[in-house]
Amino acid sequence: MARYLLSLLLVILFCNTSNAQILDSARVKTPTIDTVILVTQQDVNNYISLREITDTVGKLSSYISIIKTAKETSVMHPKAQFETVLLLTERNEKFQALVKKPITKDDINEYLSILKITDDTIGKTNDFIKIIKSAKTRMAMAELGGNLYKVVSYETALMDAKENFRLRNLVNKVLVIKHERKMYLLKDGKTVKTFTVALGKNPVGQKEFEGDGKTPEGIYTLDWQKWNSSTFHSFHISYPNEIDLARAKTKKLTAGSYIMVHGTSKGVKKRKDWTNGCIALNNVDMAEFKKIVFQDTQIEIRK
Repeated sequence: MARYLLSLLLVILFCNTSNAQILDSARVKTPTIDTVILVTQQDVNNYISLREITDTVGKLSSYISIIKTAKETSVMHPKAQFETVLLLTERNEKFQALVKKPITKDDINEYLSILKITDDTIGKTNDFIKIIKSAKTRMAMAELGGNLYKVVSYETALMDAKENFRLRNLVNKVLVIKHERKMYLLKDGKTVKTFTVALGKNPVGQKEFEGDGKTPEGIYTLDWQKWNSSTFHSFHISYPNEIDLARAKTKKLTAGSYIMVHGTSKGVKKRKDWTNGCIALNNVDMAEFKKIVFQDTQIEIRK
């Protein structure tokens, strides 16, 4: 019956809009919504008028894509003003076009010239491409972000992207040795930096259940982070993994969660080991840590 009604609706819609020159359509289907949207020539005319566009040659498919996406979004979020949704959709389409534009040899030569790079460049093309893409993405965000992002020169964007690339490639693993109370930042197995850490209140041994005060042991990932936390800055450790869950399940226990690498809480006198199972750095070290360690970095915790 529902399919019959939908088919009937489609017939009615197409009949009523046949004079409007239907250019495209899409079906929006969710557990609570099942509807068909149409993009007509009149929609395109309205869009051109709204945006005060004068040069329209060869741009019809782009207009249709923007309008269709905006209409789909409006169906999902009916309280949003369509004109606002349309503008945001247009900006997003332009942004995606800019950031997906391939990096050419001319782009690389321009990069080398702007930053006056004259040393050995053999084997570094992929690195240059990543840096240029990052800089161009920043430029696109400033151009289309509606004053949300600071406008900078392309030279500044390239310099910042190059420095960010350097920092992102300083460390590819974090190693914590619990009995040493030490954290080692590694690059391809070589130590880049060493920090002293504090552990859980009951640090010896593998973490088995929530509330045992132990810091887990194993190989994990720093899978998300939290800014401006009560402990200055926090990186979440992907505990519990499948092994941790299975271990807790055999003992009919809850494995626990929210194990972090974080800074130090304010106004609390700290013992040697004071966390609930997390790994804590002092805030000076945490500030340095978050500059050169990035999300999705592997962390290994040993006893």
